[in-house]
Amino acid sequence: MLATVAICTLNRAESLRRTLESLAVMRMPQAIDWEVVVVNNNCTDHTDEVIAAFADRLPIRREFEPQRGLSRARNRAVDAARGDYIVWTDDDVVVDPGWLAAYTEAFRRWPEAALFGGKIVERFAEPLPKWLAGNDTFPGFAARDFGNEPLPLSIVDGRLPFGPNFAVHTADQRAFPYDLKLGHAPGQRRRGEELDVIERVLRSGAPGYWVPQARVEHCATPEQQTIQYFEGFFATVGEYEEFHGGSAAGPRWFGAPRWMWRRLVERWLQYRLHRLISPASIWLPYLMTYGIIWGRIRYWRSERG
Repeated sequence: MLATVAICTLNRAESLRRTLESLAVMRMPQAIDWEVVVVNNNCTDHTDEVIAAFADRLPIRREFEPQRGLSRARNRAVDAARGDYIVWTDDDVVVDPGWLAAYTEAFRRWPEAALFGGKIVERFAEPLPKWLAGNDTFPGFAARDFGNEPLPLSIVDGRLPFGPNFAVHTADQRAFPYDLKLGHAPGQRRRGEELDVIERVLRSGAPGYWVPQARVEHCATPEQQTIQYFEGFFATVGEYEEFHGGSAAGPRWFGAPRWMWRRLVERWLQYRLHRLISPASIWLPYLMTYGIIWGRIRYWRSERG
C-alpha cells in the first residue's frame, strides 16, 4: 500500500517548513510506503527552496499549479498522486508523530471505506487577544474533535472532517474532483471545497470513519485571531452554505432575499449591544451568525448576473 501525503501551498514558505519538519520526524512503521506531494500554487516566495531542503529527509515531490485557487491546486495534487490513498493536510499544520501510521492502520482496518478524518487541535499564537483568551467556548476556526473512539462519519450528525486533516481513497477522490467555484478561486472568497468533496463521497454510499489517533495541530497566526478575520471567515461559510443548496425564493432587495437583510440587521444590533455588556461567549455567536448571513447575501448578490 502506498499513501500520498498532499499539501497545497501559497506563499507560506516558513509555515510549510514547520509542517515538513513534523512529517520528517514521524514514527514510521516499516510496512508503510509513502510519498509527499507539495503543490506550489504559483508562489512568489522561497517555497521551492524549502521543498528542496527536505529532499534528503522525505520522499517529497514538488508539483506546480500556475493558476491560483485551492481547488485547482488540490486537483493538481490528485493528478500527481501515486498512492492508493491521498492524505490531506495543510501548510500551517504540525502533525503528530503517529499521524500517518494511524491513517494507514485505518486503511487496513476498513478497506471498504473511502473517507477518513482525524482530530484537529488549534494552536493559537501568543499573545492571545483578551476576547479569545477569556473564551473557553471557542475552540478555533479549524478545530475538529469527535472523541477518542472510532466512529462512522455522517452528514446527518455533522460528523465530517475538515481540510487540514482527512484522507480519501484515491479512486474515489478522482471520481469527485474539487469544484473550481470553491476554494478561494480568483474573484471569489468561498471556502468549503473539501466539505463539498467529503459530502459527495458520503452521498455516493461510500462509508467513512473517524480516526482519532490521526491528530494534527492547526497553527493560527495573529492575523487570524482578530474580530475582522472571525467575521470574514464565517462570511465565507455562509457563501458555501448558499452555494451548496440555498434558496432565494421570495422578494429580494439588492439581489438577496429580503428576509436575509432583516436578519442581518437584527444580528448586527444584537452583536453590538452584547459587545458592550456581555462576555465574548455571549457576543461571539451573534457575530458568527452575522458573518454567515452576510456571506449568504454576498453569494446572491454575486449571482445576480
